[in-house]
Amino acid sequence: MTNRGGRLPAVRRRAILDLLAEQEFVTIEQVQAATGTSSSTVQRDLGALAAAGALSRIRGGARRRSPDIAALRSALNQLRRTLDSGDLHTVERTMRWALSLCEGVRYRERWPDAGNGPGA
Repeated sequence: MTNRGGRLPAVRRRAILDLLAEQEFVTIEQVQAATGTSSSTVQRDLGALAAAGALSRIRGGARRRSPDIAALRSALNQLRRTLDSGDLHTVERTMRWALSLCEGVRYRERWPDAGNGPGA
């Protein structure tokens, strides 16, 4: 099978993530220009990266994933493991951590220009 976009998917997706490292948002057109691929290829790449949790899809492009979301996932995974251990002190500490991360994410979604919200 040939790669009609001229670049391997991993190379294109790395280019997309590099763009998002430089700026918070990218448009479909910016990604097309950076990768030299069609709009449908960009859509597929953005979808794959969003499914992997590397970025968030928005209308017309994508946005950098909030580091708080990754930290929240980590806290929830740790909470799941801690619940099985039965160590209530650690469960409570992990729940408080996860809750503060939730508050920070919710604040940033409501006030995206505010920078650092409570719990950050």
